Amino acid sequence: MVGPVMDSPIVVIGHRNPDTDAVGSAVGYAELLRQQGQVAIAARAGEIRPETAYLLERFGVRVPTLVEDLRPRVGEVMTSPAQTVRQTDSLFEVGRKQVEIGMRPLPVTDAEGRLVGIAEVHDFAKAFFQGLGDEEIDRVGISLDTLVRALNARIVARGEDGAIGRTVMVAAWAVDTIRLRIPFGPSLILVVGDRRDVQALAIEKGVGVLVITGGHRAAEEVVLRARERGASVLEVEHHTATTLRLIHMSAPVSLIMRPDPPSCLPEDLVEEVTETLQNERALSVVDGSRRIVGVITRADILRGSRRRVALVDHNERGQAVAGVEQASVVAVIDHHRVADLVTQQPLSMRFEPVGATSTIVARLFEEHGLRPSPAVAGVLLGAIVTDTLIFQSATTTEADREAAEFLRAIAGVDSQSLGSTLLAIASDVSTRSARELLLGDFKTFRFDARAMGVGVIETGDAQPLLARRAEFEAELARVRADGYAVVLFVVADIVAHKTAILVSGHARDVARVLGGRHAEGCVTVEGILSRKKHIVPALARLAQMIGRGGR
Repeated sequence: MVGPVMDSPIVVIGHRNPDTDAVGSAVGYAELLRQQGQVAIAARAGEIRPETAYLLERFGVRVPTLVEDLRPRVGEVMTSPAQTVRQTDSLFEVGRKQVEIGMRPLPVTDAEGRLVGIAEVHDFAKAFFQGLGDEEIDRVGISLDTLVRALNARIVARGEDGAIGRTVMVAAWAVDTIRLRIPFGPSLILVVGDRRDVQALAIEKGVGVLVITGGHRAAEEVVLRARERGASVLEVEHHTATTLRLIHMSAPVSLIMRPDPPSCLPEDLVEEVTETLQNERALSVVDGSRRIVGVITRADILRGSRRRVALVDHNERGQAVAGVEQASVVAVIDHHRVADLVTQQPLSMRFEPVGATSTIVARLFEEHGLRPSPAVAGVLLGAIVTDTLIFQSATTTEADREAAEFLRAIAGVDSQSLGSTLLAIASDVSTRSARELLLGDFKTFRFDARAMGVGVIETGDAQPLLARRAEFEAELARVRADGYAVVLFVVADIVAHKTAILVSGHARDVARVLGGRHAEGCVTVEGILSRKKHIVPALARLAQMIGRGGR
């Protein structure tokens, strides 16, 4: 088991241009982790091959998730669901919510949940110190329901639903002055105490909302007359000064919000939004319709956003999925040489000189007293027989045969028959271009500052491939132009037990380090060469020869 159980899944993934072993070991190791209580998903770093697709379909195993970049995305670190407010919510309600959530910014949405603004503490401070005048309130208005909630008022007479107050005044003058100076009308909110003569005058003059403060009650005749004229009468316990402040806090948050704030999408890279967050306390995360799906803050990023990853069938940075350096690698399971991968934390590592990484995964099941499901056992078995060329490869060990027998008993299939079917599918090259064949199982290796690329294909008949030699030589030259010192295309004939290697760059030196025969850019070697066991060590020697002036 790798590390403690965590909510974020471990992504189990093989190398780029995945072969069947890279996919099969990912499927198997992900199941092993799940059986041990981990949250794990199998992934792939590229398109799968025809034989791999057949294997997965035959055993009813879903094709692993395609992961082309491990750099963290906004959707993986954002806070969701987001705390939001509506643009019609009052300043009082929004302010109270801000206090509840720790004074963090609040995205403001329309009725459909689409982002229209953001409200922050400094917006409230600005409104408080500058004040909200009649001009601002007249622009947006105050709804009766919002007013009632903010004042905790008792409604004794209710006018038309949805009535909007746009002017707020206090009846602090003599009746005659009030009669002359207050602009009565349905948009007026008038605040008054226990002066019943003023209450009656306000109703007669057509006030929209009459607010009676101090816990006083409206006269019965005032209430009856208000109902007749369609006016609203509210009774509140607050004194006049508090009432006036709360009325202004009944204005909608749209009055002070910052409209059209910057936002991001869940699929955006965290590194791309980090710069924007230098000037923002938070960014709203929206979908394609600008509906809020979350919020990302600097704290979300600082808490750590690295994906947990287990690498299978490789440990070389150049072969790993993009962004691996920004991931938290928790495990490496491999049967290749130890390469240049650098991690920031301790991790579990399992390296064995066997024919397939899936062999190691099968052994891990046995060591932990566990068994893969029949379907996963079938996939692991298929990966072993393809990577060992049905146990004919020079890399085959007794451990591979033992693991295959363990899996065969669970899957209930014949290893030889399964391997023959898979290799036959892999050998069908009639519909695939030279570039597809060269890059289908292509790996890059670095020796000091030199890059060397090796494409491999195993087939039961090499002649159809070698007949297309001119096509492959052209593709080899194109690939080499991308910065490679040497590019090889290794064609292993598992029936004839011969290996033909088409070479671009230092062909004679390639023949020398492999002990093969060279003729016009093609090196022929008796036996089936393994990239891991034969080719890569030879390339290391070749790099030294080139450094000494080899041709």
